[in-house]
Amino acid sequence: MVKAKKVKGVDCKESVVINARKIVDVRLRELLSFGEYVGDPQKIDEIHNLRIAAKRLRYTLEMFRFAFPKELADLIGEVKEVQEHIGDMRDADVMIERVNEILACENAARAERLQQIATATGRGTVSQRHLRIRSAASAPKAARDEVALYTLIAHRAGERDEAYRQFVTAWERFEATDFAGRLRRMVGQESTQEITELQSLPSEAAVAGPEEEGPG
Repeated sequence: MVKAKKVKGVDCKESVVINARKIVDVRLRELLSFGEYVGDPQKIDEIHNLRIAAKRLRYTLEMFRFAFPKELADLIGEVKEVQEHIGDMRDADVMIERVNEILACENAARAERLQQIATATGRGTVSQRHLRIRSAASAPKAARDEVALYTLIAHRAGERDEAYRQFVTAWERFEATDFAGRLRRMVGQESTQEITELQSLPSEAAVAGPEEEGPG
């Protein structure tokens, strides 16, 4: 997981709004830095890091949403959509990896069993061992299990491809509608709350920043 970039210039003496703008700017730049990898579905690690960056930006916006116009909720929803599509991709990748591990273990156990039969020279002639090898190699249950597991991989691979397509569509819309510009313009404005009220709030939350990981 890529480390979060340090936010410089956060000052407890400044208002929450001013500190929040600085944090949002850094988190937005983090997210945009992974944009070059969106078009390549094989850049699994980079796209996963884009998801982490999206989560950090989302949590930042959710933490400080009280300080900005209510329309910020719509932008949070756009970030969440990108994050969730990549999450669906990640879920499929993890499942496929796990099933392949199961197949590898079963194939290794099967190969070991066949090897034991083949080398058991004290247990029958070559012809007899050949018959036992054929029987073990063509066991119906093993074949059914293998077909089921590979079919599961086929389903999850299809789901991953669909999640990737939806992610790319969301990202292209992100860029076409100038998400970055819209967000920067929005956080450049205070909410309709009284400015003096905002400036009187403590800034410890801004200094700490949002948690980097969490559910959702």
